[in-house]
Amino acid sequence: MYSILVALLSLAIFATAVPTWDGARGQISINSLVQGTSYIEAVGPIKDDQFRTTHLSLVHPGQPGNLTVLPNSRAPPLFYIFRNQLWLFNNETSIYPVNALNTTNKANFPLQLVVGNKHTGSRHGSWRWHATMLYYDQGTAGNGGLYYSCTMEDGSNGVFIFLKPSPTPPGCETMTLHSWSHTYVNQK
Repeated sequence: MYSILVALLSLAIFATAVPTWDGARGQISINSLVQGTSYIEAVGPIKDDQFRTTHLSLVHPGQPGNLTVLPNSRAPPLFYIFRNQLWLFNNETSIYPVNALNTTNKANFPLQLVVGNKHTGSRHGSWRWHATMLYYDQGTAGNGGLYYSCTMEDGSNGVFIFLKPSPTPPGCETMTLHSWSHTYVNQK
């Protein structure tokens, strides 16, 4: 009887000593594996004394597609800059590139931020942090840290950038994108 009790006690001690990921949120585990990941907060005009935190997110979480700005969620997606490319961490096994695409195929039109399975669009663009603010540059042109949240034809909102100073398009609001918690690592 005594040996069975000792065996059960030993087994219980061993079982509690084994590290597991049970109960850990995805962003906690990925943040511990990759330095510099953080959520991105959109800061724009406040209307009607309304204050809410909004984050850069996918229209359909977990699926590549258009980026949008959504009210604060329990676990906003994590982003990371590596070799001047902005990446979105979907989960511990999939990371998607953020692409700036000319969806109109016309010169001087805004570029839409789209998450894809692979890098598409211009290969000359680069992402960077300046203090807390996110910038996109393409050669000598850049967005100056200014982004637009625009209502699209299907009623959803997309995130756009201009590479040259432009007036705010109808149906759009200006904003800046910030990370208050990243470690300010721009890896080359």
